[in-house]
Amino acid sequence: IIRSHVKDGYEMAKNAKMPKVITDIIRQHHGTGLVSFFYQKALESGRYEKVNEEDFRYEGPLPQTKEAAIIMLADSVEAAVRSLSKPTVGRVEGTVRKIIKEKLNDGQLDECPLTLQELDKIGDIFTHILSGIFHTRIEYPEKELKAEIEGSGAK
Repeated sequence: IIRSHVKDGYEMAKNAKMPKVITDIIRQHHGTGLVSFFYQKALESGRYEKVNEEDFRYEGPLPQTKEAAIIMLADSVEAAVRSLSKPTVGRVEGTVRKIIKEKLNDGQLDECPLTLQELDKIGDIFTHILSGIFHTRIEYPEKELKAEIEGSGAK
């Protein structure tokens, strides 16, 4: 099911006569990336004599455009940041940088024209956006919250 969503999404978009640029991005947005959660589970289970990593990779192709690569990165970093229990700005940034580095090291960005400088900017932007969405708020005691609301002119 996890890996089939790319093929299913591609077929749905193709049947809906979506532009080729969209269907290409759908096909490329996971590249040949490893579905690491299930791969690790298979390794740890001890039920298999040999676990073939290729069986736990998406079919690809790799992202061919900057746009497809950015969507790949956005999908991955959003999911990873969403799973953080206490998403401070530092933890968000660390997670974003880790995901980008893993994609680079795994060769997932080898066929797209993104530069390292652009990847650094993308990392900054993702960190800024995701920190704003997922940051944890301080829980104010009721008395302080009431004083803050009254002090802001809200009644």
